[in-house]
Amino acid sequence: MNPLHLYRRHLRLLVLLAIAAYAVAMNTFGLLVVFGTAAIVSGYVTDGPRGKTLPRWAGNLLAVAGLGWTIIDGIDNPDVGRTMQLIGQLVIWLAVIKLYEDRTPKDDRQVAVLAVIAVIVGCLYSFQLLFGLIILVFAGQAVLFLMLHRLHTGLARVQVEREKTQSSGFIPVLEATVGRSPLVQFRILAIGSAAVAMFVATGVFMIFPRDAIGIGSVRGMQTGFSPEVDLNENDRIVESTREVFTVTWIDPAGAIQEWPQPLRLRGAVLNNYDPVLRKWFSDKNRNRRTITTRTNGQYVPLGSGAAEFERGTWTQVVTMRSLASDTVFAAWAPVAILCDQPRSFTLDPATLVMQDTSPDRLSRYWTYRLLVQPFPSNVTLESITGDASPPPVQVGFPVPGVRKETIRVLKKLAPELLEPIVGGDEELRWRRNREIAEVLSAYLQGEDFKYTLDLRDFVQSRSVDPLVQFLTDYRFGHCEYFASALAGMCRSIGVEARVVTGFVAVEFDSSLEHYVVRESNAHAWVEVRTGDWQWRTFDPTSSETLMMLQEEKSSWADDWRWMYDRADFLWNSRFVTFDGSIQATLAERVSTQITMVVKETFSWLGEKASRVNRFFKLGPAGYIWLGIVSFIVCTAIGVVIVRVRRRRILQKLLGMDSKSSGAQILAVGFYIDILKAFDRIGFPKPISVPPMSHLAGVRSEVPHFADVAEPLLRVFYDIRFGGKIIGADERKRIDIEVKNLLAVASSSRKDA
Repeated sequence: MNPLHLYRRHLRLLVLLAIAAYAVAMNTFGLLVVFGTAAIVSGYVTDGPRGKTLPRWAGNLLAVAGLGWTIIDGIDNPDVGRTMQLIGQLVIWLAVIKLYEDRTPKDDRQVAVLAVIAVIVGCLYSFQLLFGLIILVFAGQAVLFLMLHRLHTGLARVQVEREKTQSSGFIPVLEATVGRSPLVQFRILAIGSAAVAMFVATGVFMIFPRDAIGIGSVRGMQTGFSPEVDLNENDRIVESTREVFTVTWIDPAGAIQEWPQPLRLRGAVLNNYDPVLRKWFSDKNRNRRTITTRTNGQYVPLGSGAAEFERGTWTQVVTMRSLASDTVFAAWAPVAILCDQPRSFTLDPATLVMQDTSPDRLSRYWTYRLLVQPFPSNVTLESITGDASPPPVQVGFPVPGVRKETIRVLKKLAPELLEPIVGGDEELRWRRNREIAEVLSAYLQGEDFKYTLDLRDFVQSRSVDPLVQFLTDYRFGHCEYFASALAGMCRSIGVEARVVTGFVAVEFDSSLEHYVVRESNAHAWVEVRTGDWQWRTFDPTSSETLMMLQEEKSSWADDWRWMYDRADFLWNSRFVTFDGSIQATLAERVSTQITMVVKETFSWLGEKASRVNRFFKLGPAGYIWLGIVSFIVCTAIGVVIVRVRRRRILQKLLGMDSKSSGAQILAVGFYIDILKAFDRIGFPKPISVPPMSHLAGVRSEVPHFADVAEPLLRVFYDIRFGGKIIGADERKRIDIEVKNLLAVASSSRKDA
């Protein structure tokens, strides 16, 4: 079968893979259905003797229409983060249109380039495992199509040249060589080329880690945990449903339970707001405590004293599904940790936030378990926080407009909470903090405020803080605005409050008895100080809103995630986050392993040599004799391999069967040198022409060469077909004549 018969099919497959990669990157299943179906149908419409193609003018008109639609869509939604997305949609549209046109090899190259551009756009938006698998197949298909395109282009060029040389008459169509062997050889070449490309790509991947590449950094595409809150962005967030981890919530009796409220898993605590940068951030350079997990299956307590672990202690089991994070996400308040491998963690006693600080990032943990007390006692918290818990202080907020709005709201809803506390009663102060936070949370959850992920209509002003605009003008936003507003309002009137970012678990899988936490479950809420060691959670985003958002994000594909969860975790932990530190760890491990293998090999060889030396009682000089013998044996093996390989080449070249003796085959080995001589003079022998016939055609051009080659060819005929046996003297004479023939060929080149 001719490989070029599948040329157009391979081009359609390349475009289809590009569409699939782009659709997976953008989470647009509809685009895959529409454009993928159009790409497949193009083969049934355009191929064959009765195929129909689009006129060039119609294709150009559709291309202009697609460009116009892209421009209008960009003007209607002027989001910088969507620029490459629109470009990807446009190039897919153009590629599909060209599949329906009557294409030249140049047009085929354009279609392939458009497919590559679509894949590159997808790479800017996605790092999912499924996307990586599609890219892997696309790369192999691109190599195969490139090779087919070169063959197709050469065939078309030769056909055009033949038509130019024929003035009249019938011009037979030029066909490429057909049969099983050409197809097998082409496949081997294609697979080898793809393997070399993958090897080079792997080398580049290992040499150049992704330190400078921001994972999921494209604006407006994915939500995810962030260790800070930036209120400068006002685009539209398209949520990702990719699973981050699962959480099993076990009660003190050992039974798996579903918490009656959304389970909030803390990742970062933000104590400070910068009105210039418009960002919340955490305190730096805290005195962190180092904790190392054990291998004996025992929990490592986070506190230094006698914490009441038995009282109301729940167990939180986290199983990673995708990216292994450096942050340990824990419900309030963790009291002990257990990891599936020895790791080093740091604990901030003031916030109870933990981070994985192990230098070995190559072998990331798969699961970890935490002992958690949802209602910790002062004894437990004092044991963990120690001196890190500061005395009550008066706090403020650096945006005057927020305080003004807070006082207005409290005067309207609870004016008694604005009355000063007389006598310094701490219990009264803690109760007032709680009541103020409850009133302000209820106000933000009221009908005047709307939760939305689309902030394109939230036009920020340089002179007005976005929190003031949120509270007084727009009154819509996502969880970061609601949490920032509540924390800012509390702090503006002296109530200690802080913003917390992490994940909220609301999707409970009753069949598997665990929570599924997705990237879109990233959330922000507030903790208000209600005691010497106590911080109470307040979330101005209502639980009903969180449940409604979760139901909107559910899809049929979520039930099949378990089939490749582990592979997704390894993909993200080993490949997506491959940076300089992981590279150094991997290099050190490989270097250590190679050194150990080399040492063990030399040790094994030395031991064997010593045993042989003792057995034959050769003495100190025995090692020299063993070395000489080993060298001779290796040389003999090499000679045998060379002779066997030469024999197989001759056997295949001369068409001799396996019954022919090795001596008979090797006796005509000089025939290979005769063929080299033909190549040197510029007259290579075709496979279909006998040697003597070819020599007769060459004689008129290089007669001196023919005179020297003819006796050798006659000897070859006598040995190959006459069964002649030559002796050692005649073999030497043949070798001399062959060398003379090669010398004559070098001096008698056709182009000389």
